[in-house]
Amino acid sequence: MKVTKLSEKALLVKLTRRMANLTKRDAMLTQQVRMQENDNSIDVLMKLFSNKASDIYDVKQAYSEVYQYHKNHTLPYTDAGPRILPNALYFEYTQEMKHLIAKVEKKLANIIPNYDSLVQEDMMYRNASITKTARASVSDYPTAEQFAQSMSIDLRFQPLPDASHFLFDISDEDKQAFERSEAEMSALAQADTVNRMLKPLSALIDRLGEYKGEKGERWRNTIITNVTDGCQMARKLAINPTPELLDTITQLEKAVSDALHDVEIIKGSADKRDEARAKLAEVADKMSMFG
Repeated sequence: MKVTKLSEKALLVKLTRRMANLTKRDAMLTQQVRMQENDNSIDVLMKLFSNKASDIYDVKQAYSEVYQYHKNHTLPYTDAGPRILPNALYFEYTQEMKHLIAKVEKKLANIIPNYDSLVQEDMMYRNASITKTARASVSDYPTAEQFAQSMSIDLRFQPLPDASHFLFDISDEDKQAFERSEAEMSALAQADTVNRMLKPLSALIDRLGEYKGEKGERWRNTIITNVTDGCQMARKLAINPTPELLDTITQLEKAVSDALHDVEIIKGSADKRDEARAKLAEVADKMSMFG
């Protein structure tokens, strides 16, 4: 089977999120704890807008959704830098990211005119939730203008490096080092892809071993659907999968589909749980070879 170069199957995408600093040093508690512990290196921090009912908290959650989607639909490349996006996933990724970013921008546009009142609401919330006088003051919060200017999300795409991009001849030693680096990137991307399936699969295998079917014992079907979701995502993210890997994914999907179809039987029978567990463990062993 011909192995296609990584640069021909994927590109890099970098997500940059800038957020207002909503964590402040609590001077009073810092002083108390330093005296108590006799350690002047200690700082106690407080989080502003921690009330889950606050519109600002809602914006923070929307920011998190953008990052989570980005992380779930891309593969690792460098620490805290760009990530690998398979070409086949580009349109799905960009469409959903635009939707999520637009959602954030709409929320921001709605709260900025009312920002000062949201600060007052947060102060009231802190007064109600803290036994002593609220430790945050209005001056601890960024102004509406500072908050608006500090919040932004940016996406940037670029091609993956390729030896043919060099405008001059490089030595054979450097070329070999580049090829090793590309092989390491491919291996890291495949390991991450496989782990999308192995992690929930391991949780399902463990649960089948722990579950006793006793009265009041809870069973959540999401522990099964998490595996099928992992398989679907792995198929999208697999940049250069071998036929053997694709066949193993199919085997896993079949095994999990059988378990989901017979879930009530599995819950009620220790023998069926052992049988399903053994079958899934066998597939897990095969799959771990690709990671």
